[in-house]
Amino acid sequence: MVLVYAVPTRAVKNTSWISRFFKDIIHLDKSSFSLTAGLRAAAFIIAPIILAFVIQQPALFLAAIGAIVLTATAKMLPTIPSRILLLACFTDAASFGLGTLAATTGHLFSPVLLGIAVFAAVAVWANTKWAAVGMYTAIIFTIGVGLPGSSIQSAGLRTLFSLIGMLWALLGIEIHRFVLSHRRIQLSGSESAATTAEEQQQQQPSTPRLAALRSALPIGIISALGYTVGLVLGLPRDFWTVVPIILAIRPTSSTLTMTFTSMMIIGTIAGALITTGITLETNNYYLLVALLFSFAVVVFATLGVSITLTQIFLVPFVIILLNLYYPGQWYLPFIRILNVAIGAAIAVAVVYLLSALSGSRLTFRK
Repeated sequence: MVLVYAVPTRAVKNTSWISRFFKDIIHLDKSSFSLTAGLRAAAFIIAPIILAFVIQQPALFLAAIGAIVLTATAKMLPTIPSRILLLACFTDAASFGLGTLAATTGHLFSPVLLGIAVFAAVAVWANTKWAAVGMYTAIIFTIGVGLPGSSIQSAGLRTLFSLIGMLWALLGIEIHRFVLSHRRIQLSGSESAATTAEEQQQQQPSTPRLAALRSALPIGIISALGYTVGLVLGLPRDFWTVVPIILAIRPTSSTLTMTFTSMMIIGTIAGALITTGITLETNNYYLLVALLFSFAVVVFATLGVSITLTQIFLVPFVIILLNLYYPGQWYLPFIRILNVAIGAAIAVAVVYLLSALSGSRLTFRK
């Protein structure tokens, strides 16, 4: 369900804008909470990580990344058909590999290629009901660009192992859906009809092609700008500057972008504080895996409930995962805060500029 709140005239007081802003920040969509989805997601994401250590195959961490991306896609789009998810497995895995190849072109060309890829991914899916697929395709391309160790060989490995992880996650999703559908058969006809109607309401309407292109173009340009800033500043994990831009930017609404980025920053700071205590106090593998599983459960159980809440648990999850793959990088929580803040600032500044140039009115959406 999409609710649009417009600011029709200048007579609306600033206190009303502030009130809506804070109301959006503390809003919780309790209907999106699912503990069973969180448990299932965590089990299928952690399995490749455990196997990586058992058989001494670090590349299986890439399978975990693939599983994370596909699971997040399915969680954000509960009614997405299995055939679309299967297609996303291959497009996202290819995007991961292509992002790795883009990184080998150097600092001069990789930002341009990243901007083009983000634009293409968002534009292709934006005029469908499954626009979030394009968003995650753009994100995994960005991860491919930013992860250390880019080469032609690593591009192939990332494509292969992320595809394995995505297909593995798809298996978990299909098992979960089968169990849920089996339960629905036992419901009365009226209850089943109500459930179907509720699912249909969750589907997002399609966007006209021209409007989709107009929305995708600034996202691609600003993503290239954000990545360039990260490179110029020499920030570790510079791709973290781009991810909040892809997630938060709304070319038609500077206020919505501001709300989203504020929620991301608040959640990132809180999550980083939690993570700092963990990474400084322990390097025990078994404890870190247990914590990783716990955070994964909460992240995917609360995905869609609140951006702030999800970020609080997502940051420890991501930092612990990276510390397992790249040990000893205790400073990553602080880098995460800095990158997200820079990306958010760029997104807000550019969207406000676009709004000022176009003279568009500010809107709130949920």
